[in-house]
Amino acid sequence: MDKLEKIEIIREKCGVSYEEARDALDANNGDVLDAIVALEREGKVKAPHSASYSTYSDSSGSVSPEMVLAQSEYRENSKKNPFSEVWEKFVKAVKQLFNSSLKMTFEVNRKGEHLFDVPFIVLIIGLFIWGATIWLLLLGLFFGFRYHIKGASPITIDVNNIMDKAADVAEDLTNSDDENKN
Repeated sequence: MDKLEKIEIIREKCGVSYEEARDALDANNGDVLDAIVALEREGKVKAPHSASYSTYSDSSGSVSPEMVLAQSEYRENSKKNPFSEVWEKFVKAVKQLFNSSLKMTFEVNRKGEHLFDVPFIVLIIGLFIWGATIWLLLLGLFFGFRYHIKGASPITIDVNNIMDKAADVAEDLTNSDDENKN
């Protein structure tokens, strides 16, 4: 490193003139560190220029109109509209119905004999996709079929009792038709 480079380093680090940097370097036999220390002892070192940033804001600063506008637009956009709230409730209800239907089975019996079980979700899908499912279930009542839902927690209305009563009515109608023919 030549003498000019050393002077430039001292000048940049200490904030002194070329002449002061050269004199300090000469006085310390060309040692940069000793020259900087000597300048500090003499009080010639100026505080280095630095930049700083703080996230602290004092109350005297005002918010720009653009920021106020952006904040109000954000608040407006963050509010939920009635449709989205209704939609969220609907989706939640569908999820709950789906989860419940996975735990339940639809049991089919005829004349006291167990025929088969079907996962309840299959019945629900059948009702939505193939509308004739409900008619087949109703028709089955007239042929002595009885239906029960297993795995359902008791609710206000006992669905299984209602289905038994419907099967009894269908059976009575079938029996009364047979008696009228005889």
